[in-house]
Amino acid sequence: MRYETMKTIFLVFLVAISIYLTWTLWTFQVNYETINNTETPDTENVEQKELKEIIKPMKIFLHDHNSYSGTTEETEIDRVMNEIGSFKFYDIGTAKRYKGDEFQKTFYGSKKLELYFSDLIPFDTFKGVIHVNDKRVPFEGFDRLVIDISNPAQKATSVYFINTKEKKVFNGSASYTGLQAFVNKINNKMNLYRPYQVYKLNNKKKILLPTSVQTVTRYSYLWDKNDLSIVEKFKDALFPVPKIVEKSQEGNNIEYQDGSSFMRANLDHGSIDFFNPSENPGIVTHSNNLIKRSNDFVNNNGGWKDDFRYFSTDVNKNQVVFRLFKDGIPAFNTEYPDHIADVTLNWGEAQIIYEYERPYINFSSLVPIDNEEVKLPSTEMVLGYLDNLDIDQQKINNLSVGYRLEYDSKQKVMTFEPIWYYEYDGKWLPLMSEDIKGEQHGLE
Repeated sequence: MRYETMKTIFLVFLVAISIYLTWTLWTFQVNYETINNTETPDTENVEQKELKEIIKPMKIFLHDHNSYSGTTEETEIDRVMNEIGSFKFYDIGTAKRYKGDEFQKTFYGSKKLELYFSDLIPFDTFKGVIHVNDKRVPFEGFDRLVIDISNPAQKATSVYFINTKEKKVFNGSASYTGLQAFVNKINNKMNLYRPYQVYKLNNKKKILLPTSVQTVTRYSYLWDKNDLSIVEKFKDALFPVPKIVEKSQEGNNIEYQDGSSFMRANLDHGSIDFFNPSENPGIVTHSNNLIKRSNDFVNNNGGWKDDFRYFSTDVNKNQVVFRLFKDGIPAFNTEYPDHIADVTLNWGEAQIIYEYERPYINFSSLVPIDNEEVKLPSTEMVLGYLDNLDIDQQKINNLSVGYRLEYDSKQKVMTFEPIWYYEYDGKWLPLMSEDIKGEQHGLE
């Protein structure tokens, strides 16, 4: 009797444990916002970055009446931004709307320094880059910062935060005891600036583009794709309980899943895609802090390698893109949806990550095998080529030199190929140099 009683008690105990474990498994929820593993991939080369290290202008322009010069030199942009970090900005007012020539006059004129950003930056986010005395700042954003440097001896000057998409201007002021020395340093660095000119992109848009033919370095590197240890470390960083993660491989794709989230590593392109299917994508939450939240997530889930900068925000998708830059020039993927040249984050409800796409390659550790100077088509040739394309010209919003990332799987060679890119209806598209030059010869 005692034996039967003890047996019954033991069986009841086992059933209770089984029910508890089943309930725990069903109700387990991962907090993807606070994933904060101490082990990060390739720790020797990975770093955490502050906002001022990833929010930088693509270009800096100097305006002097009808004379313009600009630079994309990384060292000069860093130097200028570091010194602007010592400015004290204050009295930033509400937005004023301008039309036509009035709006253009905000940019162009006597002795102005223009910081040209690739997309809108919320004022509240930019407070992590510069020093703002105002307790309250506008809730909106800007993509140009123009500083009047016509009278630096006064140590205080007018500044203009400009939203080119909505043609809004926020007037403000800035003070800096070293303003005269700041301007003198820029004048002493004019060898880093090249002549620019105002070009008409379409009936709605004018932009500054270089007047001289550009010669840009083509870089080639050896990449043999033997980076599986880095992929494993990304798995350890992104999944809160790496031991329960299941792994499978099909061809050159390695897949990981723990029942709640999923990660795919594309070994052909050196990229990973971390996906949380339980989230609802594209629901706008607090767009004003998307950039900071995205930088915090990357810092805690893989960290930064190489020179990635904030590039764009799509508030309708809750999406932030950080792009790889080389020698101050943005790099682009050869094919979509490869994310070898950018870090893209899509957020869902409750500020939880929905999708996280990025390269796992450490570009700075690749073995260089060849460098070659490439002469690009002139600005006039590119504009002429664009003008003849069968597209809606009014949807062309920008034009810039960029690097096209190409990979030869047989030779195991990755190439940064310099070409022109144009922004069309929100997407950056390549303009192959041979097509531009071929049409030019045909016209001749």
